[in-house]
Amino acid sequence: MAEPRSGDDLAQVLMEKAAGDEKILIRLIDDEDIPDDGLGFHAQQAVEKMMKAVLTHNDVTYERTHNIAYLLTLLDEAELPRPEHADDLPNLSPWAGEFRYARVVDAVPGRQEMRTLVEQTRAWAEAQLPASEPTG
Repeated sequence: MAEPRSGDDLAQVLMEKAAGDEKILIRLIDDEDIPDDGLGFHAQQAVEKMMKAVLTHNDVTYERTHNIAYLLTLLDEAELPRPEHADDLPNLSPWAGEFRYARVVDAVPGRQEMRTLVEQTRAWAEAQLPASEPTG
């Protein structure tokens, strides 16, 4: 079976994948032996996929990217509502790339802020999408 590439099927797949990233984050977030960059990566991926699910559902085309600020711009251009604390979400973007291979600076979300941003974004995404099984 071919993978869905558009519409609500793809939006659902993206939400399922985001749920997996969120579960990894939540399961490991209190374990001090787990490095922040691994947790930050899953937080960023969850938020990115949730935003892409909403964009896909609304037929908004996006480039292949991990840049959350860019995805927020697309939401604005499509006149779609933003997630709660949307202005803080771009702070997750470095976890997808530059911090995977470099030292982490202090100006990134801590563990509890990561959790909050992911939970708020999931609630927003679920409110924007057709009723289905909750993903979280």
